[in-house]
Amino acid sequence: MKSVLSIIVLYLLLALLLVSCADQEEAVPACLQVEVVGPDCEAGWYVLQIMDADGTGEQRSNQYIGQLQSGFVTTDNLPEDLRHSGKVAYLSLERNADYGPRCTANYMMFPPVRVKQVCSDE
Repeated sequence: MKSVLSIIVLYLLLALLLVSCADQEEAVPACLQVEVVGPDCEAGWYVLQIMDADGTGEQRSNQYIGQLQSGFVTTDNLPEDLRHSGKVAYLSLERNADYGPRCTANYMMFPPVRVKQVCSDE
């Protein structure tokens, strides 16, 4: 009787684990309005200004730890059609802690990010 009860409890725990894993979705960064400032110090890198006037991000959905606030960032995977100074678009960005541009000391360093998706371009 104990072994049957143990097996039932084991199956219930496995079912609970399976259901909890199936409900989890990958956190996706919210879409932010950005303006392309221009090229950064290294070829292929572009400086973006995140256009969040008050810095609160209250209108955003899908908040996650590390969500970017207003300010300047740099990226090396900006889509080709957005690589023009003054271009405004809505992009989903995430921090890039793996690498960044190699700039000399006389340049301002901005946090490196990756473009996860283009939500819309104006």
